[in-house]
Amino acid sequence: MSGAAGLLRVPRPGEILGSVVACGLDQQQRARVLDAFRSRVGLRFLDSVAEITDALRSSLEGIDVVVLPAVDRPGSAGTIERVVRQIAAERPRVAIVAYCPPGAHFSADIRALAAAGVHQFVFTGIDDQGTSFRAVLAQARRGCAADWVMQQLRPIVPPRLHRLLEAILTHPDRVTSIPTLAAELGVHRKTLFNWCERAGFLPPAELLAWARLALVAYHLESTGCTVETIALELSYPSDTALRNTIKRYTGYRASDIRSHGGVGCVLGALVRRLTGRVALHNR
Repeated sequence: MSGAAGLLRVPRPGEILGSVVACGLDQQQRARVLDAFRSRVGLRFLDSVAEITDALRSSLEGIDVVVLPAVDRPGSAGTIERVVRQIAAERPRVAIVAYCPPGAHFSADIRALAAAGVHQFVFTGIDDQGTSFRAVLAQARRGCAADWVMQQLRPIVPPRLHRLLEAILTHPDRVTSIPTLAAELGVHRKTLFNWCERAGFLPPAELLAWARLALVAYHLESTGCTVETIALELSYPSDTALRNTIKRYTGYRASDIRSHGGVGCVLGALVRRLTGRVALHNR
């Protein structure tokens, strides 16, 4: 029995990271990256920040996270900020992490990079080792996914409910029910129902389910992660529960969503649900 159990592989939170490209880092930073991610993710180093543009254009798929230095090399002022803006505009599904040296005098660089599109910062000697480093990249990946899915849902969900969407997408591992959503927003559960009713939208439980499914579809479409890993990452009770939820709400299987449109499949099903609801109400 114990021998059989040893063959099972339990997915770990953070495996949803996918492929990491680190560019323009010094030798110490490279060593820290190697130590933190060896054998856990696909890892590639580029010598200069400028190389990332060509790498992203030639590798249209498979790059999930980019790690850049937070400070330009002498004589290249503005290069990193420009590259970050380019990545954010051309590859919005790529999470961006800036590797920062110690020292408060770099705060202006950090603010500029955050405004340009950096999702997370990792600091030398503070959180750039082992599980701490991996946690930063996982947070960046989740933040990037939340931003992209939010943009897709924004035209479909009434503006007054966008704060609900943001809470669900930003913390999908803990906002998994109406009580946790209400607690995240600091309101009573009844308030959520009132907001949805006034907006003429679906009840909050359905909004929660659809938002989470859009995030599931994002990971099915943009990563090679299994349903088991995604279920664990997003705190579904089990992969079976996630598969059943996908089928119940969209009519698709997880494999259908992965191979035929990803988030588009879920959004299409959501639009059909809304259209059918309006038609039923108008009878």
